[in-house]
Parts: sequence; structure tokens; C-alpha cells
Amino acid sequence: MTLTRQLIEQLKLKRALTFPCASLTQIQTASIALVKAGFPKIPRGYATFLQLTDGLCWNELELFSCLSHERINTVFSQSDLMDYQQKYPLGRPFRNFLILGRATECLLCYDHTQKNYLLLDRLSLAPILKFPRFQDLLYHVLTSLY
Repeated sequence: MTLTRQLIEQLKLKRALTFPCASLTQIQTASIALVKAGFPKIPRGYATFLQLTDGLCWNELELFSCLSHERINTVFSQSDLMDYQQKYPLGRPFRNFLILGRATECLLCYDHTQKNYLLLDRLSLAPILKFPRFQDLLYHVLTSLY
């Protein structure tokens, strides 16, 4: 079992909100739409996560999905990758970043030019830490911030 799968299973036990798995076709379609809009494509490590759950919410950690997910009879709507990218300008530093999620004080991003995952300060947008794989970023966020 991969570390990403283990972490998702642990979060499910803690009542994390997960969604149906995204198909490869859905991930590719979302990636093409992002590129056409001027954003980086979905990185392989995050695509693997989306194939396990198309987004996740737990204790102020939100990892964005390929598709928007609305919960019936609630006011909650899961953000998708495209919706969230459009909240930030395409200028520096975001021209090369894909925002994958957010936590209390930080953004979880992928820097497609450096091929690494970043934890950014949510206010200053300054990089806090770099990770080679998405699972390393997710593990750090879950063990350090929560």
C-alpha cells in the first residue's frame, strides 16, 4: 500500500470528507483545461491522489478535486482545481505553480518548472518547504500542522 493510500485511509477513520475516485479521463480532461487556461497540468503524484479520492477535506485541510462536488442539503461545495487557480493572478509567483490545496496558514502547490511540491505561506506567498513527491508534502502537512 502506498503512503498516499495509507494517509487517505487514516483520514477516513478520522471522518475526513472524501469523494469518488477520479478516472484517468477526468484527470486528463481537467489537466487539458488547466493548460488551455495558462496553468500547469496536474502532476503525476497528485493525479495518483485524485485516483484514490477526487479531493479531500479534513480539519481545515482542503485538497482540490478535478470536478466540483456539491453536498446535497448543505452549503458546502468542494473547490475544484480550475476554480481555485482563477482566484490568483497568473503573474509571478503563480505562473509556474498549480495550487493543489490549502490548510490553515498555507497553500499546497506544485512548481512545474522545478518539479517539486511546495508549502507556501498563505499571506506572503513565500515558500516554506519543498518536497520531491506529493505524498511527502501530504505526510508533512498531516504530521506537522495537525
